Amino acid sequence: MTSTSQLSEGEIKFTRFFLLNFKVSPDIARRYFDGVFPPTHLAHIINNSMHDIMKLNKSRIINKAQLEILRSVPGTVWPSYLPPKHVGTKCKGLATPTNGWDKLPKPNEISLGADLATLKWHRNDLAHATVTCMDSNEFTDKWNQVEKALTSLNRGQKPLGVIDILKYDLDGEQANILANAELKQMKEELYLDCEKEKEQIENTNTDLVEAWIKDDESFFETQGSKLVDDKINECNCLVVTSNSGLGKTATIRHIALKLKYKGFEIVPVESPEDIIKYKTNKKQLFLIDDVLGKYDLSPTRLDEWESKNEKIISCLNIGGGSKKIMCTLRLQIARNKRFKNASTILNKTVINLQHESCALSKEEKKNILMSHLRRSNLENNITTEEVAKNV
Repeated sequence: MTSTSQLSEGEIKFTRFFLLNFKVSPDIARRYFDGVFPPTHLAHIINNSMHDIMKLNKSRIINKAQLEILRSVPGTVWPSYLPPKHVGTKCKGLATPTNGWDKLPKPNEISLGADLATLKWHRNDLAHATVTCMDSNEFTDKWNQVEKALTSLNRGQKPLGVIDILKYDLDGEQANILANAELKQMKEELYLDCEKEKEQIENTNTDLVEAWIKDDESFFETQGSKLVDDKINECNCLVVTSNSGLGKTATIRHIALKLKYKGFEIVPVESPEDIIKYKTNKKQLFLIDDVLGKYDLSPTRLDEWESKNEKIISCLNIGGGSKKIMCTLRLQIARNKRFKNASTILNKTVINLQHESCALSKEEKKNILMSHLRRSNLENNITTEEVAKNV
């Protein structure tokens, strides 16, 4: 952002929207949850939710600072074995939004869960913003989404803070005060939120990778998997396709584990936005199953990849090969004309495991079957003739 005394119209709009999300939204959300869990009964609620709290503590969903806050509530009784502090409470009765908690709800979705998801999505979006200005259309659209959610959470009344922010004189002395004090504090809070989210992702990924390592014990190298291995070392984005049940997912996970031993961090994600959000200075391999839909092409997902294409390419170009993407895609989607003609990095390097150059030979099928039988200690329960018949 430029000097606060010389803000452009676009920067002023961005600043107002930033303040709406980080100055007004937390207070409204806090008031809503105070209504669900009245502060006067908070100790009783915490004590009754102790099992859930300890569960969240064990899974590292709640950070130390949050646990400290809960443990400081008068009247709470904590287990004597509790290590230096972690917590949370469950918010029961909130319906999960159609798109889940981590994506922007559908425009016409009306529920308190959708309102909270709207606030969360816009805060996260601002957290990873690389541009600090907005045009009038973007500002109006986003402002209306957040204002609608805040009004709903505030029992149908537009919060006074919303009106105040629209009146802020961001070209005068008030701009300097906001920039030097409140904005600094908000960014610090945002940094802590982002660090917590990254820690949760890392913990989840560690558990996933451990499960993959166990499953990989029965993986047998084929011509197709070797080709995938060669290609991902040559490029930074690779899509593996075939019909269902022919080993796409097992193949990319196997290659991912090989890259892990070369120093890559494995990061399973769901969207291009996740790649932008979770990129770090480390060597990273982003994995996405059914990248454009499980059964049919999802136009929404493909549009998202196209709109984020330049940003994704920029992310991959950082660090000279230290960022890679591997995805799976069903063959009928890979053959879709819309996918083939799309302006996206996804269709640049595609490997079809059913192509004649990758198709499983009879020997490979036999070895794969025997590998699975050995893992299940069943190799002595089947004759050579039965193996030959099944491949």
